[in-house]
Amino acid sequence: MQKTKNIIRQLQHPIPSENLYQPDKYVVHVGTGSVGFCTVWNEPNSILKSAPSLHKKAALVGTLYSSYGINAIVRNLALNPFIKKLYLWGYGPLSDTKFGLVGISTIKQIWQHGVQNDGRLINSSFKLDQEIDIGVLDIVRKNVELIDLSDKNLTEAVKAITPTDLSAYMKPVRFPDAKLSTPDTFPSEQLGFAIHGSTIIDTWTRLVAHIIRYGTVKGTQYGSKQKELIGATWIVHDEDPKNPEFPSDWPKELREVTGATKDAINEYHEVFLSPKKPAGISYTYGNRLMRAPVPGKHHTIDQIAQSIIRNLKESPDSRRAIATTYIPWIDAKSQEPPCITQIQGIQSQGKFHLLVTARSHDIFKAAIPNAFGLRILQARIAKELDFKLGALQITSQSAHIYESDWDNAQKLATCAIWERPPKPLTGVDTDPRGAFKISIKNKKILVEFTSPDGLPLLQFEGKTADYIVREIGKHELFSQTTHALDIGAQLARAEMAIQLNIPFKQDKALKV
Repeated sequence: MQKTKNIIRQLQHPIPSENLYQPDKYVVHVGTGSVGFCTVWNEPNSILKSAPSLHKKAALVGTLYSSYGINAIVRNLALNPFIKKLYLWGYGPLSDTKFGLVGISTIKQIWQHGVQNDGRLINSSFKLDQEIDIGVLDIVRKNVELIDLSDKNLTEAVKAITPTDLSAYMKPVRFPDAKLSTPDTFPSEQLGFAIHGSTIIDTWTRLVAHIIRYGTVKGTQYGSKQKELIGATWIVHDEDPKNPEFPSDWPKELREVTGATKDAINEYHEVFLSPKKPAGISYTYGNRLMRAPVPGKHHTIDQIAQSIIRNLKESPDSRRAIATTYIPWIDAKSQEPPCITQIQGIQSQGKFHLLVTARSHDIFKAAIPNAFGLRILQARIAKELDFKLGALQITSQSAHIYESDWDNAQKLATCAIWERPPKPLTGVDTDPRGAFKISIKNKKILVEFTSPDGLPLLQFEGKTADYIVREIGKHELFSQTTHALDIGAQLARAEMAIQLNIPFKQDKALKV
């Protein structure tokens, strides 16, 4: 868009609502001045009460809570091209947090360097709304001076504001409203994920959804791309290895690609558990586990019998029941070292748990047969040791899905999880860490935390839901997101019941 020369056109002032971008969502305060004033994590209402003269100096007063809010700032500046100065004021403890600093740093970089043609800021994850015209942004950047007053207190900052005339440097531009677009990867904790489930397929499906939503897109040693979660641990609690169940609505192609068929599992099971090495194959997991080569010797070691079973027979509390598949003198320079590198057996309360480490795990095509093979092996060991069958824990250090499988994985996660209506809470969903009993007494909320079998463990009380939420939060008592959300809703109902002076009963709607 060409810059308009010597525009004399005076905009209507104060600014009408039609010259603001979604004012109900991106709240700004309209003043009678000529500049923009943007606080960083400081609430504008309290700022205007503390410094009423700001209302006369600024045309718009708003705040920047995150980098995404820069889109609304650019849109409002384009709609009001008489604003030729934008003051940033990040003064206070919240402004100095990593969230506040990221926002103010990003807008400064945009003003100094601009953005790439696709709206991305160089060396940053920030991307402008695709509806914002980069050419118009460049005109705004050249004509609007960005001034940082973050080193001044509020009185000093307002005093430092100098007005400009109300002539416009271009015609107002309204960009199309932003459309919701799902990013390639959602922000996350980056590594260390835990997923619990009853069956292998249920747990695996949720792991696939996690990788599609939170996995980092990166290259591979083979030239293709992958989405990867680092340190993803998935725990299967109740799978019966003798009777594997697969969703009846899965198409045949999906079953075959993922190995979710009885034939694939039986075939894998025979190879996995067999100490024999098929012709033309350098090793199998079963061969490495049950016929591990000994350097300089002609014999091998059966690690399942000699390490896992023997150690646990000698001491049920042993932590030495370990078997490895990685052999340094063979695998250090190998192009195909084992993906599953270690298994460990641990007995607890009479149950035999199997803990597995995979250095690299193709989740979409290999993980289901891997898991069923491990579960069958776990059941065999548990029977020989006369232990009950416990949980199977697999830690996939690099849990990845290759680019060629992204589309099918996305469809599976969408169909099986994200677009399905939520299930009602049942006893099956009981949090293994315990339960909360909520009541009201003497205008206070009382909360008792008990073990799953009803043993009282902790008590909390307070006048507001917010206070109790923060108290409970310190103890990290939830293992399930749904459980935490439900208790938050119950506490909010309890507080409302106190305010309205009506009866409260946990898990029941209030009768207002």
